Amino acid sequence: MAEVIVLRDEEIEGLVTFEETMEMVEKAFADFYQGHSSVFPVVREEIEKHQGIFGVKSGYLAKDEVLGFKAGGFWLNNGQKGLTNHQSTMVLFDPLTGRPKALLGANYITKIRTAALGAIGCKYLARQDSKIITVIGAGLQGRNQLLASLNVLPSIEEIRVYDLNIEYAKMMVKEMNEEIEPSIQAFGDAEEACRGTDVILTTTPSYKFIVKNEWINKGTHLNCIGSDTKGKQEIDPQIFTRAKIVVDNLEQCITIGETQHAYNLGVIDKEDIYAEIGSVVSTGSPVRTNSSEITIFDTTGVTIQDLIVAGKVIEKAESLSKGTKVIV
Repeated sequence: MAEVIVLRDEEIEGLVTFEETMEMVEKAFADFYQGHSSVFPVVREEIEKHQGIFGVKSGYLAKDEVLGFKAGGFWLNNGQKGLTNHQSTMVLFDPLTGRPKALLGANYITKIRTAALGAIGCKYLARQDSKIITVIGAGLQGRNQLLASLNVLPSIEEIRVYDLNIEYAKMMVKEMNEEIEPSIQAFGDAEEACRGTDVILTTTPSYKFIVKNEWINKGTHLNCIGSDTKGKQEIDPQIFTRAKIVVDNLEQCITIGETQHAYNLGVIDKEDIYAEIGSVVSTGSPVRTNSSEITIFDTTGVTIQDLIVAGKVIEKAESLSKGTKVIV
């Protein structure tokens, strides 16, 4: 038998801040680059009957002694049921014995660790004098990525929001207008939203690219967040031929990330990927060599993000006597 701590999403929210999460995620990727972590093969499959995508991501953080997996995914019609589209649960194990240690609701962990990694992409790749930022996709992830990016891009003066459904874009603008300082505007035309911008955040479940190559100016940075499954696509593969590319995990990104399309078409090879983000964070070397470079950060989400945050959550919960303990 083993004692397992159970934590709901609502209990987890108060245990880690965004600033702590950014710091932890940077550490996790640096440790991974230095060989201190293991990432196991990803399961990512469509549940066509229910318009869902189910996945399992697992791994082991040797320095932090965190072992486990996250299971869940994206269900397109959850909004009609009063639920969020993303649904995830985590299970942690004792690395010494293999016995179960914790069961966690992982929706909040997924939200905050994804936002943190997006911010890290902007921190290391976007021009720090960027004035205009465009969000493609006005869902929850679009909101999260925008707020996270504003934390590391202090010069932003204008925000553009585009969604296939203009009403969603207008709703996002209305809801966020009071909590951010830069001006924010909804756009009904993707080209208009993208031309002349400095940073583009793509946060959609699209299977057909939205952002076209000819819209991208020199000096633009693109954070590709939405593509995390075979077939998903948000940007024109030709953009990769002009860009310096950084990925969160090379094998994942050429398989299920935005990079898969340029790679499968033969537009780029593995050798054309500039670096994994762990290398960038670990060495601290600048990605940009000049202000005219186009940069892409492709993130599929790596289990080390979830595990390092979950490990900290359990540590804090136990010190504060939070959660429910059960014997299994």
